Amino acid sequence: MANEQTTTLNSELFTALLGDAQFAAYENSVARQVVTALDYPQNAGKVLQIPVYASISASDLSEGTAATAANTNTTSVSLTLAEIGTYFQVTDMLRDSAQRDVVGDLGFQAGRAIAEKMDTGVFANFSSFDEIKSNVNAEVTVDDILKGVSELRSRKLTGPFYCILHPGVAYQIKKELSNAGAATIPALSNAGNTVLSQFYVGQLAGCIIIESALVATSGNNAVNSVFTPMALAHALRGGVRMETQRQASARATDIMMTAVQGSAILQQQFGVKLTGNKVI
Repeated sequence: MANEQTTTLNSELFTALLGDAQFAAYENSVARQVVTALDYPQNAGKVLQIPVYASISASDLSEGTAATAANTNTTSVSLTLAEIGTYFQVTDMLRDSAQRDVVGDLGFQAGRAIAEKMDTGVFANFSSFDEIKSNVNAEVTVDDILKGVSELRSRKLTGPFYCILHPGVAYQIKKELSNAGAATIPALSNAGNTVLSQFYVGQLAGCIIIESALVATSGNNAVNSVFTPMALAHALRGGVRMETQRQASARATDIMMTAVQGSAILQQQFGVKLTGNKVI
C-alpha cells in the first residue's frame, strides 16, 4: 500500500515538472520569437516541406488588352526534425529531504536547457547568410549594423528587422554608442542614453538588437546576423514531452524531457551575417 501511495505522489509531482519545463522553454527561447515559428502535426513525417514563393512584379496595363500571367513558380525548403532533451534521475532521498522544490527546480532547468538547444540550432544557420562585411579579429561597429539594415532594405524588405549579437560583440556596440572611455561625454543619442540607463541596446535604424551567448563562435570571433523573420524557420512538434520510469532498486525515478524540433533557412536573401571579434 505504501508503494502505491509513493507512485501516486510521484505522478503528481512530475506532472508539475512538465508544466514548469514547458513554461521555461517557451519563455526563454529567443529564436521562436524572431523567426517564422511553425507547429508541426503528429504522424506527418520528420521532414517538413515549406513552400517558398518567388517574387513577382506588377506591369503596366493597356485598356482592352489582356494582361500577361505572372510567373508564380514556387520552390521548397526541407526542414528536418530531430529530438533534443534532458535526462534526470531523482532519488526518493533527495526529493523528500530537500528544503527546495526539487521537481519544480528541475522543470525550469530542463525548460531552459531545451530553449538554449533550440536557439543554438537556429543561430547556427547565420553562417549560411551572405557576408556583407567581415570583421574577423576586429570589432563589429554601429556602422556595420546600419549597413546590414540598408542592405536588406535595398532588397525591397520592409522589416521588422532583428540583429542577434554575441554579448562580447554587443559590448563594442554599447561602448561606441555611449562614448565609453572618451575624455569628455558629449550629448548622446537616444540609443546611447538607453545603453547607459538600461541593460540592452534597443533599436538602431528600426532594427531590434538582441544579445545571446548562444551565437556560434569560432576562436575569438562570433557569427552575428541582421535578418527578417522570413529568413529562418523553426518547427516544433507537440511541445515539450515527459516520460518517467520508476527504478525501485535505486529508490529513484528516471525523468526524460524531450522536444522534437528543427530549423532551416527559408530565404537566404532575407538575412546577412556580420562576423566579428568578441572582446569578452
